Amino acid sequence: MSRQLQLRHLVGQRIRNMRKSAGLSQEKAAELLDLSTEGYAKYERGDSSPNIMFLDKLSKAFNCTIVELITETSVGLSSQAQHIANLMEGLGSSDRDEVVKIVESVCAVAHKKYKKQPNQ
Repeated sequence: MSRQLQLRHLVGQRIRNMRKSAGLSQEKAAELLDLSTEGYAKYERGDSSPNIMFLDKLSKAFNCTIVELITETSVGLSSQAQHIANLMEGLGSSDRDEVVKIVESVCAVAHKKYKKQPNQ
């Protein structure tokens, strides 16, 4: 899968998640955006790439920011770290500490797994 196709697919997943978070059906989202249900569904499936004007309409319909619509589309380390930070927002200090311990444990297991694999 090409990088562009992968990103389109990830943006579509994010749009779907934000629609669901807003409590909207695809039909209602399509109506708010002046699209057919199938036209809207193409964005969620990643068959169509939203332009900046459409992202602006989506953000208003879903009551979120454009950044929230696309932040999770990057697989870069800094974007992933920002996503984790966003998830931890609003948690108390002890809960954040627990999350960090869990992430550390998962990373330790992953590091061991990759060290056992022969170099490719």
